[in-house]
Amino acid sequence: MFTLAELKKAVGKKENLKDSAVAITGVSIDSRTVKKGNVFIAIRGKNFDGHQFIAEAVKKGAAAIIVSIKEKVEGAYSMCVKDTTKALGQIAAWHRRRFNVPVIAITGSTGKTTTKEMIASILEKKYNVLKNFKTENNQFGVPLTLLQLKTSHQYVVLELGTNQKGDIAYLSKIALPTMAVFTNIGESHLAGLKSPEGVFKEKLKLVRYMSNKGTVIFNKDDEYLKKMETMPLTQTLRSYAVHAKADYQAVEILRKNNKGFSFRVKQKEFFLKTLAEHNIYNGLAAICCGVLARVTYQSCIKSLLDFHFSEGRQEIKKGEGFWIIDDTYNANPISYKSAIQSLEHFQTRGQRIMVCSDMAELGDKSKELHQHIGKKIAQSPIDRVITFGEEVMFMAQTIHNLNKKIRIHSYKNIQNIYKCLKRNIDKNDVVLVKGSRSMHMERVVQYLKELKK
Repeated sequence: MFTLAELKKAVGKKENLKDSAVAITGVSIDSRTVKKGNVFIAIRGKNFDGHQFIAEAVKKGAAAIIVSIKEKVEGAYSMCVKDTTKALGQIAAWHRRRFNVPVIAITGSTGKTTTKEMIASILEKKYNVLKNFKTENNQFGVPLTLLQLKTSHQYVVLELGTNQKGDIAYLSKIALPTMAVFTNIGESHLAGLKSPEGVFKEKLKLVRYMSNKGTVIFNKDDEYLKKMETMPLTQTLRSYAVHAKADYQAVEILRKNNKGFSFRVKQKEFFLKTLAEHNIYNGLAAICCGVLARVTYQSCIKSLLDFHFSEGRQEIKKGEGFWIIDDTYNANPISYKSAIQSLEHFQTRGQRIMVCSDMAELGDKSKELHQHIGKKIAQSPIDRVITFGEEVMFMAQTIHNLNKKIRIHSYKNIQNIYKCLKRNIDKNDVVLVKGSRSMHMERVVQYLKELKK
Protein backbone atom coordinates (compact mmCIF):
# COMPACT_ATOMS: atom_id res chain seq x y z
CA MET A 1 0.00 0.00 0.00
CA PHE A 2 2.80 2.39 1.02
CA THR A 3 6.04 2.47 2.99
CA LEU A 4 6.76 3.51 6.55
CA ALA A 5 8.65 6.51 5.15
CA GLU A 6 5.54 7.61 3.25
CA LEU A 7 3.42 7.07 6.34
CA LYS A 8 5.71 9.33 8.35
CA LYS A 9 5.62 11.97 5.63
CA ALA A 10 1.80 11.91 5.62
CA VAL A 11 1.61 12.72 9.35
CA GLY A 12 4.40 15.29 9.25
CA LYS A 13 7.17 13.15 10.71
CA LYS A 14 10.74 13.06 9.40
CA GLU A 15 11.37 9.98 7.28
CA ASN A 16 14.70 8.32 6.51
CA LEU A 17 16.10 5.78 4.05
CA LYS A 18 15.78 2.91 6.53
CA ASP A 19 12.00 3.45 6.69
CA SER A 20 11.54 3.05 2.94
CA ALA A 21 12.11 -0.69 3.18
CA VAL A 22 9.21 -1.26 5.62
CA ALA A 23 5.97 -2.01 3.76
CA ILE A 24 2.60 -0.97 5.23
CA THR A 25 -0.25 -3.14 3.94
CA GLY A 26 -3.21 -1.24 5.36
CA VAL A 27 -4.62 0.95 8.14
CA SER A 28 -6.73 -0.13 11.11
CA ILE A 29 -8.21 1.65 14.13
CA ASP A 30 -9.68 -1.56 15.55
CA SER A 31 -7.30 -4.14 16.99
CA ARG A 32 -9.80 -6.87 16.11
CA THR A 33 -9.33 -6.18 12.38
CA VAL A 34 -5.55 -5.74 12.33
CA LYS A 35 -3.74 -7.81 9.70
CA LYS A 36 -0.06 -8.50 9.21
CA GLY A 37 1.78 -5.41 7.99
CA ASN A 38 -0.97 -2.95 8.99
CA VAL A 39 -0.46 0.30 10.82
CA PHE A 40 -2.63 0.41 13.94
CA ILE A 41 -3.79 3.91 14.94
CA ALA A 42 -4.68 4.15 18.62
CA ILE A 43 -7.77 6.36 18.60
CA ARG A 44 -8.91 7.91 21.87
CA GLY A 45 -12.67 8.43 22.17
CA LYS A 46 -15.22 9.21 24.86
CA ASN A 47 -15.89 5.56 25.63
CA PHE A 48 -12.71 3.82 24.47
CA ASP A 49 -8.94 4.22 24.18
CA GLY A 50 -7.07 2.36 21.45
CA HIS A 51 -3.86 2.57 23.46
CA GLN A 52 -5.20 -0.24 25.62
CA PHE A 53 -5.09 -2.58 22.61
CA ILE A 54 -1.58 -1.91 21.29
CA ALA A 55 -0.21 -5.26 22.51
CA GLU A 56 -3.06 -7.10 20.77
CA ALA A 57 -2.39 -5.21 17.51
CA VAL A 58 1.32 -6.06 17.64
CA LYS A 59 0.53 -9.71 18.37
CA LYS A 60 -1.62 -9.80 15.23
CA GLY A 61 1.27 -8.54 13.12
CA ALA A 62 0.97 -4.74 13.03
CA ALA A 63 4.12 -3.30 11.41
CA ALA A 64 3.65 0.17 12.91
CA ILE A 65 1.70 1.83 15.71
CA ILE A 66 0.60 5.47 15.85
CA VAL A 67 0.01 6.75 19.39
CA SER A 68 -0.68 10.04 21.14
CA ILE A 69 0.90 8.96 24.43
CA LYS A 70 4.64 8.35 24.56
CA GLU A 71 5.16 4.76 25.54
CA LYS A 72 7.47 1.95 24.60
CA VAL A 73 6.13 -0.41 21.94
CA GLU A 74 7.83 -3.78 21.54
CA GLY A 75 7.70 -5.60 18.20
CA ALA A 76 6.61 -2.75 15.89
CA TYR A 77 7.69 0.69 14.76
CA SER A 78 5.90 3.42 16.69
CA MET A 79 5.42 7.13 16.21
CA CYS A 80 3.81 9.62 18.56
CA VAL A 81 1.50 12.37 17.28
CA LYS A 82 -0.56 15.01 19.04
CA ASP A 83 -3.92 13.71 17.76
CA THR A 84 -4.34 10.19 16.35
CA THR A 85 -7.75 10.99 14.81
CA LYS A 86 -6.14 13.85 12.89
CA ALA A 87 -3.33 11.49 11.85
CA LEU A 88 -5.90 9.11 10.36
CA GLY A 89 -7.28 12.00 8.30
CA GLN A 90 -3.80 13.09 7.19
CA ILE A 91 -2.94 9.59 5.97
CA ALA A 92 -6.25 9.30 4.10
CA ALA A 93 -5.79 12.76 2.51
CA TRP A 94 -2.26 11.84 1.39
CA HIS A 95 -3.51 8.54 -0.06
CA ARG A 96 -6.46 10.16 -1.88
CA ARG A 97 -4.09 12.61 -3.61
CA ARG A 98 -2.24 9.70 -5.20
CA PHE A 99 -5.24 9.06 -7.47
CA ASN A 100 -6.75 11.11 -10.28
CA VAL A 101 -10.24 9.73 -9.69
CA PRO A 102 -13.68 11.46 -9.65
CA VAL A 103 -15.03 11.77 -6.10
CA ILE A 104 -18.74 12.43 -5.59
CA ALA A 105 -19.51 13.75 -2.09
CA ILE A 106 -23.08 13.92 -0.76
CA THR A 107 -24.29 15.98 2.18
CA GLY A 108 -27.57 17.34 3.56
CA SER A 109 -29.93 17.04 6.51
CA THR A 110 -31.66 13.90 5.26
CA GLY A 111 -31.39 11.46 2.38
CA LYS A 112 -27.58 11.26 2.30
CA THR A 113 -27.26 7.50 2.63
CA THR A 114 -30.08 6.69 0.21
CA THR A 115 -28.75 9.18 -2.35
CA LYS A 116 -25.25 7.75 -1.98
CA GLU A 117 -26.53 4.21 -2.51
CA MET A 118 -28.66 5.27 -5.51
CA ILE A 119 -25.73 7.06 -7.17
CA ALA A 120 -23.46 4.07 -6.58
CA SER A 121 -26.07 1.65 -7.95
CA ILE A 122 -26.28 3.65 -11.18
CA LEU A 123 -22.52 4.07 -11.60
CA GLU A 124 -21.79 0.42 -10.77
CA LYS A 125 -23.47 -0.64 -14.01
CA LYS A 126 -20.54 0.92 -15.87
CA TYR A 127 -17.71 1.59 -13.42
CA ASN A 128 -15.78 0.08 -10.51
CA VAL A 129 -17.06 2.17 -7.58
CA LEU A 130 -15.76 2.69 -4.03
CA LYS A 131 -18.34 3.92 -1.49
CA ASN A 132 -18.82 4.27 2.26
CA PHE A 133 -20.13 1.18 4.01
CA LYS A 134 -23.65 1.99 5.27
CA THR A 135 -23.44 5.32 7.15
CA GLU A 136 -19.72 5.50 7.86
CA ASN A 137 -19.70 9.22 7.09
CA ASN A 138 -17.70 10.80 9.93
CA GLN A 139 -14.07 11.57 10.79
CA PHE A 140 -13.38 7.84 11.00
CA GLY A 141 -15.59 6.36 8.29
CA VAL A 142 -14.64 8.74 5.47
CA PRO A 143 -10.84 8.36 5.89
CA LEU A 144 -11.10 4.57 6.30
CA THR A 145 -13.17 4.40 3.10
CA LEU A 146 -10.66 6.47 1.15
CA LEU A 147 -7.81 4.28 2.42
CA GLN A 148 -9.42 1.41 0.49
CA LEU A 149 -8.91 3.33 -2.77
CA LYS A 150 -7.03 1.37 -5.46
CA THR A 151 -5.98 2.03 -9.05
CA SER A 152 -8.83 -0.22 -10.19
CA HIS A 153 -11.47 2.16 -8.81
CA GLN A 154 -13.01 4.51 -11.39
CA TYR A 155 -15.38 6.46 -9.10
CA VAL A 156 -15.65 7.21 -5.40
CA VAL A 157 -19.05 7.98 -3.85
CA LEU A 158 -18.92 9.37 -0.32
CA GLU A 159 -21.54 10.46 2.17
CA LEU A 160 -20.28 13.27 4.44
CA GLY A 161 -22.02 13.86 7.75
CA THR A 162 -21.77 16.50 10.46
CA ASN A 163 -23.14 17.37 13.88
CA GLN A 164 -20.90 20.34 14.68
CA LYS A 165 -19.14 23.23 12.98
CA GLY A 166 -16.04 22.32 11.01
CA ASP A 167 -16.88 18.69 10.24
CA ILE A 168 -17.74 19.18 6.56
CA ALA A 169 -14.71 21.37 5.81
CA TYR A 170 -12.47 18.80 7.52
CA LEU A 171 -13.90 15.89 5.51
CA SER A 172 -13.92 17.88 2.27
CA LYS A 173 -10.23 18.67 2.67
CA ILE A 174 -9.52 14.96 3.00
CA ALA A 175 -11.79 13.82 0.14
CA LEU A 176 -11.18 16.62 -2.42
CA PRO A 177 -14.56 16.08 -4.13
CA THR A 178 -14.90 16.69 -7.85
CA MET A 179 -18.70 16.61 -7.64
CA ALA A 180 -20.80 17.81 -4.67
CA VAL A 181 -24.42 16.78 -4.11
CA PHE A 182 -26.68 18.65 -1.67
CA THR A 183 -29.93 16.91 -0.68
CA ASN A 184 -31.76 19.38 1.60
CA ILE A 185 -31.38 21.65 4.63
CA GLY A 186 -33.52 21.20 7.73
CA GLU A 187 -33.67 21.05 11.49
CA SER A 188 -31.02 18.43 12.14
CA HIS A 189 -28.10 18.42 14.62
CA LEU A 190 -29.32 21.74 16.03
CA ALA A 191 -27.52 21.07 19.32
CA GLY A 192 -24.26 21.76 17.46
CA LEU A 193 -25.38 23.85 14.47
CA LYS A 194 -28.11 25.93 16.21
CA SER A 195 -30.43 26.64 13.24
CA PRO A 196 -31.20 25.61 9.63
CA GLU A 197 -29.14 28.63 8.55
CA GLY A 198 -26.25 27.22 10.58
CA VAL A 199 -26.78 23.82 8.95
CA PHE A 200 -26.69 25.46 5.50
CA LYS A 201 -23.48 27.35 6.22
CA GLU A 202 -21.85 24.18 7.50
CA LYS A 203 -22.95 22.04 4.53
CA LEU A 204 -21.86 24.70 2.03
CA LYS A 205 -18.26 24.22 3.15
CA LEU A 206 -18.28 21.04 1.08
CA VAL A 207 -17.23 23.15 -1.94
CA ARG A 208 -14.28 24.76 -0.11
CA TYR A 209 -11.74 22.22 -1.35
CA MET A 210 -13.29 21.53 -4.73
CA SER A 211 -11.60 22.38 -8.00
CA ASN A 212 -13.05 25.25 -10.05
CA LYS A 213 -13.73 22.60 -12.69
CA GLY A 214 -15.98 20.64 -10.33
CA THR A 215 -19.77 20.33 -10.44
CA VAL A 216 -22.26 21.25 -7.71
CA ILE A 217 -25.64 19.46 -7.80
CA PHE A 218 -28.40 20.87 -5.60
CA ASN A 219 -32.09 20.57 -4.75
CA LYS A 220 -33.70 23.70 -6.21
CA ASP A 221 -36.93 23.17 -4.25
CA ASP A 222 -35.01 23.68 -0.99
CA GLU A 223 -35.35 27.26 0.29
CA TYR A 224 -31.71 27.38 1.38
CA LEU A 225 -30.05 25.43 -1.39
CA LYS A 226 -31.75 27.45 -4.16
CA LYS A 227 -29.66 30.43 -2.97
CA MET A 228 -26.65 28.72 -4.50
CA GLU A 229 -27.72 29.97 -7.93
CA THR A 230 -26.97 33.54 -6.88
CA MET A 231 -23.74 32.80 -5.00
CA PRO A 232 -20.32 33.49 -6.54
CA LEU A 233 -19.47 29.81 -6.91
CA THR A 234 -16.88 28.98 -9.55
CA GLN A 235 -18.00 25.39 -10.10
CA THR A 236 -20.58 24.30 -12.69
CA LEU A 237 -24.10 24.19 -11.20
CA ARG A 238 -26.73 21.55 -11.93
CA SER A 239 -30.15 21.60 -10.26
CA TYR A 240 -32.91 19.08 -9.64
CA ALA A 241 -36.45 19.65 -8.39
CA VAL A 242 -40.08 18.56 -8.35
CA HIS A 243 -41.73 21.99 -8.24
CA ALA A 244 -39.15 24.50 -9.51
CA LYS A 245 -37.86 24.61 -13.07
CA ALA A 246 -34.58 22.73 -12.91
CA ASP A 247 -32.03 20.92 -15.07
CA TYR A 248 -33.49 17.61 -13.88
CA GLN A 249 -37.16 18.03 -12.98
CA ALA A 250 -39.59 15.25 -12.04
CA VAL A 251 -43.01 15.65 -13.65
CA GLU A 252 -46.17 13.51 -13.91
CA ILE A 253 -45.59 11.99 -10.47
CA LEU A 254 -48.05 9.18 -9.75
CA ARG A 255 -48.49 7.15 -6.57
CA LYS A 256 -48.99 3.48 -7.51
CA ASN A 257 -51.10 2.16 -4.62
CA ASN A 258 -48.73 0.92 -1.88
CA LYS A 259 -46.02 -0.05 -4.35
CA GLY A 260 -44.17 3.15 -5.19
CA PHE A 261 -44.01 6.18 -7.49
CA SER A 262 -43.64 6.68 -11.20
CA PHE A 263 -42.34 9.97 -12.60
CA ARG A 264 -40.82 11.38 -15.77
CA VAL A 265 -37.51 13.18 -16.28
CA LYS A 266 -36.70 14.57 -19.73
CA GLN A 267 -39.47 12.44 -21.26
CA LYS A 268 -38.06 9.26 -19.68
CA GLU A 269 -40.22 7.29 -17.22
CA PHE A 270 -38.78 6.12 -13.89
CA PHE A 271 -40.19 4.04 -11.05
CA LEU A 272 -39.14 3.82 -7.40
CA LYS A 273 -40.36 1.08 -5.07
CA THR A 274 -40.89 3.29 -2.03
CA LEU A 275 -43.69 4.76 0.10
CA ALA A 276 -41.69 7.93 0.72
CA GLU A 277 -42.31 10.56 -1.93
CA HIS A 278 -39.18 12.45 -0.85
CA ASN A 279 -37.11 9.62 -2.35
CA ILE A 280 -37.92 11.12 -5.77
CA TYR A 281 -35.47 13.90 -4.87
CA ASN A 282 -32.79 11.33 -4.03
CA GLY A 283 -33.50 9.62 -7.35
CA LEU A 284 -33.18 12.91 -9.25
CA ALA A 285 -29.77 13.58 -7.71
CA ALA A 286 -28.68 10.08 -8.71
CA ILE A 287 -29.99 10.49 -12.27
CA CYS A 288 -28.08 13.76 -12.60
CA CYS A 289 -24.83 12.13 -11.42
CA GLY A 290 -25.38 9.16 -13.71
CA VAL A 291 -25.94 11.30 -16.81
CA LEU A 292 -22.91 13.49 -16.01
CA ALA A 293 -20.88 10.26 -15.70
CA ARG A 294 -22.08 9.20 -19.18
CA VAL A 295 -24.39 6.43 -17.97
CA THR A 296 -27.34 5.96 -20.33
CA TYR A 297 -30.86 6.91 -19.27
CA GLN A 298 -31.97 3.34 -19.87
CA SER A 299 -29.35 2.09 -17.43
CA CYS A 300 -30.41 4.74 -14.88
CA ILE A 301 -34.04 3.65 -15.24
CA LYS A 302 -33.19 0.00 -14.61
CA SER A 303 -30.90 0.77 -11.65
CA LEU A 304 -33.60 2.78 -9.86
CA LEU A 305 -36.29 0.21 -10.67
CA ASP A 306 -34.14 -2.52 -9.10
CA PHE A 307 -32.99 -0.34 -6.19
CA HIS A 308 -33.57 -1.84 -2.73
CA PHE A 309 -34.02 0.70 0.03
CA SER A 310 -32.02 0.11 3.20
CA GLU A 311 -33.67 -1.43 6.23
CA GLY A 312 -35.48 1.00 8.50
CA ARG A 313 -36.29 3.57 5.82
CA GLN A 314 -40.06 3.23 5.41
CA GLU A 315 -39.61 -0.42 4.62
CA ILE A 316 -42.90 -2.34 4.29
CA LYS A 317 -43.08 -5.58 6.25
CA LYS A 318 -45.98 -7.97 6.76
CA GLY A 319 -47.30 -8.81 10.18
CA GLU A 320 -49.95 -11.43 10.90
CA GLY A 321 -52.86 -9.82 9.06
CA PHE A 322 -51.57 -6.24 9.28
CA TRP A 323 -48.89 -4.08 7.70
CA ILE A 324 -45.72 -2.74 9.34
CA ILE A 325 -43.81 0.29 8.02
CA ASP A 326 -40.30 0.22 9.48
CA ASP A 327 -39.02 3.81 9.62
CA THR A 328 -36.71 3.30 12.56
CA TYR A 329 -33.41 4.24 10.95
CA ASN A 330 -33.49 7.78 12.32
CA ALA A 331 -35.77 10.76 12.98
CA ASN A 332 -35.73 14.50 12.43
CA PRO A 333 -38.51 16.94 11.44
CA ILE A 334 -38.04 16.39 7.70
CA SER A 335 -38.21 12.59 7.93
CA TYR A 336 -41.10 12.72 10.42
CA LYS A 337 -43.16 14.78 7.95
CA SER A 338 -42.39 12.25 5.23
CA ALA A 339 -43.50 9.40 7.52
CA ILE A 340 -46.80 11.15 8.27
CA GLN A 341 -47.40 11.67 4.56
CA SER A 342 -46.63 8.03 3.74
CA LEU A 343 -48.95 6.72 6.46
CA GLU A 344 -51.68 9.14 5.35
CA HIS A 345 -51.60 7.82 1.78
CA PHE A 346 -51.17 4.14 2.61
CA GLN A 347 -54.22 2.29 1.28
CA THR A 348 -55.81 0.17 3.99
CA ARG A 349 -59.25 -0.83 5.28
CA GLY A 350 -57.99 -0.72 8.87
CA GLN A 351 -56.52 1.79 11.30
CA ARG A 352 -53.49 3.97 10.64
CA ILE A 353 -51.34 3.68 13.75
CA MET A 354 -48.14 5.63 14.38
CA VAL A 355 -45.65 4.58 17.06
CA CYS A 356 -43.56 7.68 17.79
CA SER A 357 -40.43 8.27 19.81
CA ASP A 358 -38.06 11.18 20.41
CA MET A 359 -36.13 13.16 17.82
CA ALA A 360 -32.58 13.65 19.10
CA GLU A 361 -29.95 16.42 18.82
CA LEU A 362 -32.43 19.30 18.47
CA GLY A 363 -31.01 21.39 21.31
CA ASP A 364 -33.24 24.14 22.71
CA LYS A 365 -35.57 23.79 19.71
CA SER A 366 -36.62 20.29 20.75
CA LYS A 367 -39.92 21.21 22.43
CA GLU A 368 -40.98 23.50 19.59
CA LEU A 369 -40.14 20.99 16.86
CA HIS A 370 -41.87 18.08 18.62
CA GLN A 371 -44.96 20.30 18.96
CA HIS A 372 -44.71 21.14 15.25
CA ILE A 373 -44.76 17.45 14.32
CA GLY A 374 -47.71 16.97 16.71
CA LYS A 375 -49.60 19.62 14.75
CA LYS A 376 -48.87 17.80 11.47
CA ILE A 377 -50.18 14.52 12.92
CA ALA A 378 -53.30 16.27 14.27
CA GLN A 379 -54.08 17.46 10.74
CA SER A 380 -53.70 13.96 9.26
CA PRO A 381 -56.12 10.99 9.04
CA ILE A 382 -53.98 8.95 11.48
CA ASP A 383 -56.29 7.06 13.88
CA ARG A 384 -54.03 6.16 16.78
CA VAL A 385 -50.69 7.44 18.15
CA ILE A 386 -48.52 5.54 20.62
CA THR A 387 -45.59 7.48 22.08
CA PHE A 388 -42.42 6.26 23.77
CA GLY A 389 -39.98 8.68 25.40
CA GLU A 390 -39.67 12.07 27.06
CA GLU A 391 -39.52 14.73 24.33
CA VAL A 392 -42.28 13.05 22.34
CA MET A 393 -44.71 14.00 25.13
CA PHE A 394 -44.77 17.52 23.66
CA MET A 395 -45.96 15.92 20.43
CA ALA A 396 -48.66 13.91 22.21
CA GLN A 397 -49.98 16.95 24.10
CA THR A 398 -50.23 18.98 20.90
CA ILE A 399 -52.16 16.21 19.14
CA HIS A 400 -54.53 15.95 22.12
CA ASN A 401 -55.14 19.72 22.12
CA LEU A 402 -55.86 19.92 18.39
CA ASN A 403 -57.61 16.65 17.50
CA LYS A 404 -59.60 14.73 20.11
CA LYS A 405 -60.51 12.04 17.54
CA ILE A 406 -56.97 10.64 17.49
CA ARG A 407 -56.50 8.09 20.27
CA ILE A 408 -53.24 8.68 22.13
CA HIS A 409 -51.29 6.30 24.37
CA SER A 410 -48.07 7.50 26.03
CA TYR A 411 -45.52 5.29 27.79
CA LYS A 412 -41.95 5.42 29.06
CA ASN A 413 -41.52 1.66 29.26
CA ILE A 414 -41.05 -0.39 26.10
CA GLN A 415 -42.97 -3.35 27.53
CA ASN A 416 -46.04 -1.14 27.88
CA ILE A 417 -45.71 -0.23 24.20
CA TYR A 418 -45.85 -3.93 23.35
CA LYS A 419 -48.93 -4.48 25.51
CA CYS A 420 -50.70 -1.48 23.95
CA LEU A 421 -49.99 -2.74 20.44
CA LYS A 422 -51.23 -6.23 21.28
CA ARG A 423 -54.51 -4.78 22.62
CA ASN A 424 -55.18 -2.36 19.79
CA ILE A 425 -53.98 -3.84 16.50
CA ASP A 426 -56.65 -5.43 14.28
CA LYS A 427 -56.63 -7.10 10.88
CA ASN A 428 -55.81 -4.78 7.95
CA ASP A 429 -54.25 -2.12 10.18
CA VAL A 430 -51.00 -0.42 9.19
CA VAL A 431 -48.46 0.46 11.89
CA LEU A 432 -45.62 2.90 11.19
CA VAL A 433 -42.76 2.89 13.72
CA LYS A 434 -40.58 6.01 13.90
CA GLY A 435 -37.76 7.33 16.11
CA SER A 436 -34.15 8.39 16.40
CA ARG A 437 -31.42 5.75 16.49
CA SER A 438 -30.85 6.35 20.18
CA MET A 439 -34.42 5.19 20.92
CA HIS A 440 -33.82 1.72 19.39
CA MET A 441 -37.32 1.49 17.92
CA GLU A 442 -36.30 -1.50 15.82
CA ARG A 443 -37.27 -3.46 18.93
CA VAL A 444 -40.88 -2.52 18.29
CA VAL A 445 -40.66 -3.64 14.66
CA GLN A 446 -39.26 -6.99 15.75
CA TYR A 447 -42.09 -7.39 18.29
CA LEU A 448 -44.70 -6.62 15.61
CA LYS A 449 -43.20 -9.17 13.21
CA GLU A 450 -43.56 -11.86 15.88
CA LEU A 451 -46.97 -10.73 17.18
CA LYS A 452 -49.72 -13.33 16.86
CA LYS A 453 -53.27 -11.96 16.65
